[in-house]
Amino acid sequence: MKVQVFLKTPLFRGNYGEKRDQELDANVVEIHGQATTEVSGGIDLKVSALFDGKGKSVPAPFERIFLPLSKVDYYVAL
Repeated sequence: MKVQVFLKTPLFRGNYGEKRDQELDANVVEIHGQATTEVSGGIDLKVSALFDGKGKSVPAPFERIFLPLSKVDYYVAL
């Protein structure tokens, strides 16, 4: 299922990856993606796009993310 997820608080801004060579340098509050599996306690997403609070696209330093339900304000099925 394709979803648009709105977060209660922004994602951690910092470096990602095995070598920590990819950076998330903006406050991401919205994530678009494909919910890959049903997981108790959260949403597992294959990320297609990230957005900041102004709706501007943010480069994604990762392809997949698990969002605990405590982090999610709400999501919309697309």
